Amino acid sequence: MKYVLTLTSLLFLLVSFNASATTNHLKTVGKAEMRWLLFPLYQVELKTADGRYQQNQYPQTLDILYRRNIDKQDLLTATDNQWQRLGIGMAQRQQWITQLGSIWPSIKRGDKLGFNIAADGSNNFSYNGKNIGGVNDAKFGESFLAIWLSPKTSQPGVRQLLIGLTN
Repeated sequence: MKYVLTLTSLLFLLVSFNASATTNHLKTVGKAEMRWLLFPLYQVELKTADGRYQQNQYPQTLDILYRRNIDKQDLLTATDNQWQRLGIGMAQRQQWITQLGSIWPSIKRGDKLGFNIAADGSNNFSYNGKNIGGVNDAKFGESFLAIWLSPKTSQPGVRQLLIGLTN
C-alpha cells in the first residue's frame, strides 16, 4: 500500500511538472487589464509558442492575475453569462459550469488563475502555479478562450490587446 501511495504521489508530481514545463517556453502575445468602471478586476496575458495569435493553434496559455477578491459562485456566473452572450447553448454551459465548480476556488486579490491548452487539445487550469484540473471536452478549450478572444467578446478592446492587434 505504501508503495502504491508513493508511486501515485510521484506520478502526480510528474504530471504537475509536465503541465508547467509545457507552458514555460511560451511567449507573450499580448496583455490587457480588465476594469469595471474605474476599478481594476484583473490583468490577463495570452501566450503562444511563437508569440503570435492564431485561432485554434495550440499550445496557448491565458494567465489571469486578479486585483480583487471574487467568490467562486460569482466567477462561475460571470463565465456562464459570457458563454450565453457568445451563443453557447444552455445544456453545454450547465455541464461545463458544473465541472468548473469542482475545479475553481474562490479568488483572492493577488491570485493567479491560468488556463493552458496543449498542442494535443487537452487543457488544464492552474491556481497560483499548481495544477487544479481540466475539463475533458474537445470543445471546452476554444469556448473558454472565446470569452476573451472571440470577435463577439464583450470586451473588444481587451481582445485586440491580447491578440496583438494594438499595443
